Amino acid sequence: MFQTALQPMTVEQTEKLTENTLLLLLRPSKEFIYHGGQYVMLGLVPTDLKPFSIASSSRTDGLIELHIRNQDNSQWMQDLFALQPGTNVYIDGPNNQYELDPIETLKKHTIILVAGGTGFAPMKALLDELLQQKEADALSIEFYWGARSDEDLYLNQDMQKLAESHPNIRYISSVSGDFAEHPDQRGIHHKVLQDHSDLSQARVYLCGPWPMVESAKASFVEAGLAPDAFN
Repeated sequence: MFQTALQPMTVEQTEKLTENTLLLLLRPSKEFIYHGGQYVMLGLVPTDLKPFSIASSSRTDGLIELHIRNQDNSQWMQDLFALQPGTNVYIDGPNNQYELDPIETLKKHTIILVAGGTGFAPMKALLDELLQQKEADALSIEFYWGARSDEDLYLNQDMQKLAESHPNIRYISSVSGDFAEHPDQRGIHHKVLQDHSDLSQARVYLCGPWPMVESAKASFVEAGLAPDAFN
């Protein structure tokens, strides 16, 4: 059981992953225990916090990794994107968002991780957690990532290399332009359905825009996915 607590953290590194997506690495001021699938509340001041998924499992360097998309170009976002190393921010967390099933349960299913846009962050964190399991090689994992443009697939090459080095991982990506002739098929969850007409033996974890999540769940359940096998 993890207890949330507000604490200052120091900005260790910032990097523009895309024009609108920021990599933020934070160094805790005291012990911060977390696992992939959790999120934090982040703010420049303690009284104005916003939620962001942690983008990795627990790192050996102790840093907290966040991938933040500038959705609204608000002053809050502009100030966040202007942060420099050495600056303090405030974090409340970690908070539970996604929980992996026990390894013995997962071994019986095809694990499908589906990410829309920067929904990639928590899905990549879950993948990290899966690969740290003692029986990781016994898992069948498929990772789908959809975005608006090639640029938005900001870690595409890293994911391709990861899949190449793990025979039990299949990585599939797509961009919205791929569906120019069939806009009704836009959304990476449609690619999952093209590959899997029967999802009765699958365990699906998904993060993306809320309309996509709602549509995906309904379509996946129609394709045989048990409602409790979707998160």
